Amino acid sequence: MRRGGVEAVQEAAPKGGASRTWLVAAVLVIVAAGIGYGVYQSTTVTLEDTPPVRPLEASELSAYLERDQIQVGPYEPMMMLPDDVEGWPESPAEIAARMHRESSSWSLERPLPREVLTADETFAMVDAHEERVELYPLELATAMTALLRERGMTAMVAEVWEFDGARAPADPSGMLGYFVTAVYGEGGSVEPPAYFDPWGGRGQVKVSSVRVLRDTEVLAAALGTEANRIFARSGDGAKSLPMVETALLLDPVSPSLRAVNATVLVESGGLAQAVKEFEGALQLRPDGPRKLSLVQLHLAQAGMLEMNGQREAAEVQFNEGNRIVGEVIEKWPRYGRAHVVLATVHLGLDEPERARVELEAAESLSPGAPMLWAVWAQYHLAQSDSVAAASKIARAIDLDPDNWQLRIQAARIFQGAGDDDAASENVAMALQLVSPDKRTEVRQFIERMMGAGALDLPDPTVTAAPPQGASGDPALMLGDPSNLRLRDPDQGLKLDLDE
Repeated sequence: MRRGGVEAVQEAAPKGGASRTWLVAAVLVIVAAGIGYGVYQSTTVTLEDTPPVRPLEASELSAYLERDQIQVGPYEPMMMLPDDVEGWPESPAEIAARMHRESSSWSLERPLPREVLTADETFAMVDAHEERVELYPLELATAMTALLRERGMTAMVAEVWEFDGARAPADPSGMLGYFVTAVYGEGGSVEPPAYFDPWGGRGQVKVSSVRVLRDTEVLAAALGTEANRIFARSGDGAKSLPMVETALLLDPVSPSLRAVNATVLVESGGLAQAVKEFEGALQLRPDGPRKLSLVQLHLAQAGMLEMNGQREAAEVQFNEGNRIVGEVIEKWPRYGRAHVVLATVHLGLDEPERARVELEAAESLSPGAPMLWAVWAQYHLAQSDSVAAASKIARAIDLDPDNWQLRIQAARIFQGAGDDDAASENVAMALQLVSPDKRTEVRQFIERMMGAGALDLPDPTVTAAPPQGASGDPALMLGDPSNLRLRDPDQGLKLDLDE
């Protein structure tokens, strides 16, 4: 019945089925919460102050980069293989051997004309070409490391500065780096790893100076190599400097990255900072490549003094360079680049016979180095042998056609040899290769070096077609030490040629 318009509600006795339903619901809520917490725990990464020296999962790597607010662009998946790579052998030694067979050896004194590849892109390039392809040691070591990890092995990328018994540094440039794969025993054994060299084809190697890299430091090496390539191909410091600065955030103790940073700073006018970077790199690794970088500064200083008519002071700088290079060659007698630099010093000291001996030694050791043939050309021009000079500089251009500084040097050599057509052609190539914002400056430099009326210089504001065989973006390679001249103590080092 109703009371006051409200119907009385009869209380029913509880049923056992309803109680069970409530209990089941409660249990499901608890279980769901547990699952959610488990999912949270599995997707939340515990980060250490410094990334550990062990393989990182993709989520861990991303978390470290995000925490430190570092963006590495396309190189974040550098170590990852999205798909299983089929058709490759199982053992590390066999993988390294096949990688060496698939790749082509080349001079490590210049960057390649293309972008640095990730592990996945490296395998794709190998699969896409029947012939051998040019790859960086970094790319092969990274690809091999990623493949071994996919197969459940513990592997890391390692940078080698010197192999046991070697009579030359592993990386002649001091900027590209030489990398191998470090393979650990079962369960990430604490025993020292075995090192495998896929680029050099040495198989399992013994190293006397090596550093196993964190995965974040591998990304830094890729960024540094790419910054080196961009700067070497176009002189674009505005683009390459932020890249190498990002790389140094990931790996501040890399001597190779410090050398790349110094090289960019030199051209960008930051000489004082560049000297500090060169000195910092030398403190980290007091080896041949780092010492040669300091020799370049002595040669630059000598060039400035010569231009100011201070021949005796210039000789002091040349002699100091001579002393340093002599020490390098004493320790690494098969270091071809050191012999070329020493030849340059002898040319500066008007000692052509000694220069010739060093160039012959360098040719026997590193015949594929463009810098060797450029200095040979300078030697022959100094000996009034224009035919030999033109032949040698043409060989340098064949080895490195996308090198704007080498093109300028070639123009000067051809002008000295009396071939104004070849000189004009190389000037035009140089202006095309540099970044658009540098063309006016480079043109003015060429006019000072070769004479305003010596050549019919193209308008630097007009974009010509890319040179035959070059990619769409500008291309270059850093000049050799003999081309560095310090125009003013408060300015950057500029490319110059002997008058």
